[in-house]
Amino acid sequence: MAAQSPVRRSAPADAARLAAAFFVVLIHSSGTEGAGILWNALSRFGVPVFVILSGYFTLDRPRGARELLRRSARLLAIMLCWSVIYYAWLLASGTREWEGARVMLRYFVTEPVHMWYIYTTVFLYALTPLLGVFCGHASRRQYEYALLLCFGLGGVYELLHAYALSPTLMLIAENAHILRGAGFLFFYLLGGYFRRYELSRRAALALYILAALGLACTMAGAAATSRGGLDERFLSYTTPFVMLTAAGFTLFCLRRRLPPSARLSAAARCTLGVYLLHPMLILIPQHLGIWEPAVLPLWLAVPLRALGVYAVTLAISLLLSRVPAVGRLVA
Repeated sequence: MAAQSPVRRSAPADAARLAAAFFVVLIHSSGTEGAGILWNALSRFGVPVFVILSGYFTLDRPRGARELLRRSARLLAIMLCWSVIYYAWLLASGTREWEGARVMLRYFVTEPVHMWYIYTTVFLYALTPLLGVFCGHASRRQYEYALLLCFGLGGVYELLHAYALSPTLMLIAENAHILRGAGFLFFYLLGGYFRRYELSRRAALALYILAALGLACTMAGAAATSRGGLDERFLSYTTPFVMLTAAGFTLFCLRRRLPPSARLSAAARCTLGVYLLHPMLILIPQHLGIWEPAVLPLWLAVPLRALGVYAVTLAISLLLSRVPAVGRLVA
């Protein structure tokens, strides 16, 4: 069954954004050892949720190249502004030394590393006019075939490649020059699919079960392979386990019936600020030597520190969003 006409805001999608933003903060607050690895594994689906929601709203109707170029330019400008802020703080704190204008410019376009998501979004925006044609004319079976193909190329291939589980299959894939980035294309198209089609209760339940199993496999795999230090092969955003968890979590949120809320909407608009600002609130305590817990066990300290960073960055973003011009950097 086709979805209804689009709306400007969606309370369930706003709730999903806020939840996903917290899990992104939790990833960067978890560290690389002990219980932190499990919290890291539990949170990995957070970033893909944002990509799914991008597809949910961007693939709902045809988009012109001018609109998408404007969006991309705005995101890149925001990224550059925050890169300048991070670079200035690193110099002021003594964490980094001045290495010349060339190194500085390279930093602006390649770091901080968590801003890779901006480039991913711009790339997906560039594909949107073509994907829009597909979404507008494909049958449901054709759409599901595209999702299955992207899931296989992006998810199953990623896992096989990371662990060299089938050298012969990997050699065939490399000779065919298969694109490993198809996993993010899967997330983006899945958002459009959720917008366009209504899943039956049985299909939704099956996806929820697969999502729970995917989360369990991610955590178990990370625990088993990270005994000598963090091993990120099970933590990739495009492993089939993380992909299933992100899909199930997003669908669960979108199927909730939540009344429109101006406060929820305002907070959700500021998740961009949370994403861009939270590493700063992690770096500063680390620089001051007050990051590691002195009393609390790690399994409790990690989510509490993430909750604190999340709450503070969201509050700062909400305040900045009300300031003319500056608000564009966070909302």
